[in-house]
Amino acid sequence: MGKVIIFGAICLAILFMSVTASSFRTTITISENPKEQISQSCQQQMQRAQNLRSCEEYLRQSHKFTEEEEIYMDQQSGDWRQSFPRCCEQLEEIQEEQCRCEGIKEVVQQEQKRGELQGREMREVLKTAQSLPDLCRIAPHQCQNIPTGGTFF
Repeated sequence: MGKVIIFGAICLAILFMSVTASSFRTTITISENPKEQISQSCQQQMQRAQNLRSCEEYLRQSHKFTEEEEIYMDQQSGDWRQSFPRCCEQLEEIQEEQCRCEGIKEVVQQEQKRGELQGREMREVLKTAQSLPDLCRIAPHQCQNIPTGGTFF
């Protein structure tokens, strides 16, 4: 009789465990290309932020150090002091922090494709681009996806 009770208890425990186990379900959703989704979302935010045109202007102008070059740049396309606050405003329009860095990286890649900046000038632009959110006092403080030396196409 004791063996029957133990056997019945074991059967009930197994039945209870199988019912409990089947009530928990894990759903895993696999995206075809999560990076593409991030890029699409970032692309939309960048378009709303005018594709960071002011940041592009700021980065192009910010590497100039000599007074002669600064006067020339002021006459050509405006003062970097004007494009910097507009750049910060455009970055703030981008909601996601990672999208800000992705946008800055895209601007830098466009500058590299132009091929106008080389050597020390390009390194300065890369360094400034990496710390641009920090200069604007917004998150993230550093864009780690922008290397400070060399090209990254």
